[in-house]
This record gives sequence, C-alpha cells and structure tokens, in this order.
Amino acid sequence: MKTVRKVIYVLAVVGGFSATNLFGQFDYVENSPVSSGANDAASDTFASGGQLSDDELATQFGPAAASSGATAKTGEQGAAGSQQAGAEVGGGTFQFGGQKAELYTVKIPYSRKLSERATLELSVPFTYSIYDKALFGLKSAKAYGGGINAGYAWQAFLKKDNVPYRWKITPSTGLYYRDSSDFREGAWVFNAGLSSSFAWQFAPGWVVNVGNSISFAWNNGIKNYPDPVRDNQQTLKNGIQLYRMLDRWTLYVYFVETAALNDAFVDSYETYGVGAGYKLTKTRSVKATVLTEEGNGRYQSVRATIGTNWQF
Repeated sequence: MKTVRKVIYVLAVVGGFSATNLFGQFDYVENSPVSSGANDAASDTFASGGQLSDDELATQFGPAAASSGATAKTGEQGAAGSQQAGAEVGGGTFQFGGQKAELYTVKIPYSRKLSERATLELSVPFTYSIYDKALFGLKSAKAYGGGINAGYAWQAFLKKDNVPYRWKITPSTGLYYRDSSDFREGAWVFNAGLSSSFAWQFAPGWVVNVGNSISFAWNNGIKNYPDPVRDNQQTLKNGIQLYRMLDRWTLYVYFVETAALNDAFVDSYETYGVGAGYKLTKTRSVKATVLTEEGNGRYQSVRATIGTNWQF
C-alpha cells in the first residue's frame, strides 16, 4: 500500500496536483509554532512590548542612568528623538507530530523614541523552513514567509531615583505572509495585539522583567489553504526575564509560556532562553541567544540567534 501511495504521489506531482491535498496530510505551513504567521505575530507582539529593549536597559537601568541620578538627559545615549536599528539572523531545528524540519530566520528591528515616554517599535521578520521528507517520505518541502509589525510603546511609569521600576503598555498591529509552492498552500495573516512589561531593578546591575501579551490573528487563506490559523487565533504569552549588567556585558535568562486559545495542533509550549550582549561602543552592540522549546503535539525546538544593534 505504501508503494502504491508513492506511485500515486509521483504521478500527482508530474500532473501538477498537490499530494498533500489528495491524501489529507498535515498542513505543515501553519501547524508548527515556529513556522507560522500566527506565531510570528504573537512573538512580535510580545517582543515589542513584553520585554526590555536595549535602549531601556541603557537609559533607565544601566550605569549612565545611575550616574545621572535619573533617566538619561537629552543628548546622551537613548535620549528623546534617538533611533535604533539592528539585524538578527538565526537557525535551528524543530519537530512536531513526528515531522522534523529546519528553520532559518532574519529579523530587522527598528525603533524611534518619540518622547520620554513614547517609542515607535517596528519589526520585519523573514522565515524559511525545510520540512524533511514531508511529502510522503519522498521529497522535502519548503515554506517561506515574511511580515511587518508596528507597536506604540507607552511608559506609564518611568524608572527614576525614587521609583526603582518602570511599566509600559504597547498596542501593536501587523501583517504576515506565508507560502509554500511544494505544499501549494499559503496565507495572509492580519494581527492586532497588546502587551505589557513591568521591570524592577532590585539591586545595582540586576533587573527582573515580567511580560505579558495577547494577540488576535485573522487569515485569508490562498492556494487551497482555507484555514491556516483555524480561521482566527488568539495567543497568550507570559514570561519572566532576568538581566545582569556587568560593565559592557549584559547577561540574561528568560522563560516564556505560550498558549493558543483556539484549537491548534500545538496549542501550548514553553520557551527557555539564555543569552549575552556586548557593547562595542556607546552606540553599537552585539548579542547572541540560545533557546529551546517544548510543547504538546510532540513539539521540540532548538535554535540560536546572533544580532547587532546600533543607535543613530
């Protein structure tokens, strides 16, 4: 029977038909947490407002803020009106439901400080996935995607001399695209989200941050792919990060729990990460992160990223 199915698959490919649709195989393009438009949207929602940015670490919790006695003054690093841009590349492997795959990512973040309290946050992510022998054990399949997310971070409380913490809320929105010629499936995903971040400096050089986010994703499936995120998906993320600042070094560890509110093949997973950043100059820095993930649906992932950030 397996041989017959493979012969039919070859004939289907030659004839221009989608074998995944013929046999009802998994919709891989959106079922994996790290290779889906809905997950990109949820991750960007959390990153734009649920974590501490490099600018916040330097201006509100770093040595420059401590020596000034409050937040940084105009003209110092991260001052009002400053801009930051960066680039991040990553790669790794993941598996779910017995399917193994590789994932490669590129992310371009940008932020512009509009005032002492308000910051515009932008992120442009790209993903490329290779699913090992996903087409009935004969051929690997590829999927790719991209998007853009915009957030408005508002700091309700600023960290100052007499206030060792800060709290910000960030509404955001994004548009994402996912496609696969091999699977003949794809989707446009629109997202709206809200995130919150509470950071507390409990000792010199030590900062703990608690972040939360919720995102709402809607899709418009293409190429016979009617419901890549089950028509719509809501995703919750809750996490905690610990930062240790040592001169030019910043070390951090974090834990994030993710849960999908609607049915999904992988509807919950945990992320564990460890990383380090190094300040090359007052305006340029590099950082690297290693993370692992585990979830239901036999989902596992191991990935690493390296990036750079600069102010201008």
